[in-house]
Amino acid sequence: MKPLKNLISKWKESKSKRETAYFGTSLYDELFSNPLPSILLALGAFCFFYFSLPYIHYLGHFFYWFVGVLEITKVLKIPFLDEVRYYHYLSVFVYFYISISLLVDLSKLLNQWNKRTVFVKGELWQIRNLGLGKELSKFNLSEDGLVLTYEHGGLSDYIGCNRLIWKKQGKVLFITPFFFPFGKNKTIVNQILKR
Repeated sequence: MKPLKNLISKWKESKSKRETAYFGTSLYDELFSNPLPSILLALGAFCFFYFSLPYIHYLGHFFYWFVGVLEITKVLKIPFLDEVRYYHYLSVFVYFYISISLLVDLSKLLNQWNKRTVFVKGELWQIRNLGLGKELSKFNLSEDGLVLTYEHGGLSDYIGCNRLIWKKQGKVLFITPFFFPFGKNKTIVNQILKR
């Protein structure tokens, strides 16, 4: 057990040194984000795919009915359009096309939500993981004309759906990921709001 504890402590020390070198200081505050919205979204997408996959044959029947209502087979006189199995092939294609486009949209949304937000020397740093590295965005909090919006209160405090939004001339510059307003996050928010 002792070698495992030594290995974990060396890993934490190495990580701390790398982050201190990355930020240029050891005095930084990280806003700990809420992972629940991302987990619920991924779980919802999985459930949608899992429970809707057995029923894609209904989509084929719908296409068959739709072509029959439009009387395309009578106008074009194409005999294979009267067979339902071709519409099932079409329904599988349409289902997987919709599934892939939904997964792409979900990955973009999760990439937007899963940013690491760090406050360093009066600046806001957002670090986002990309496929081959990281993207760092720095933002100076002492700029003129900035409007800070803090979405909080009520039920959103307990489910962790609080956010900070910085706007300039009506344009959104930075949005923090969802977070709980308790513990260290509360201290950071009070420091930003100067209260």
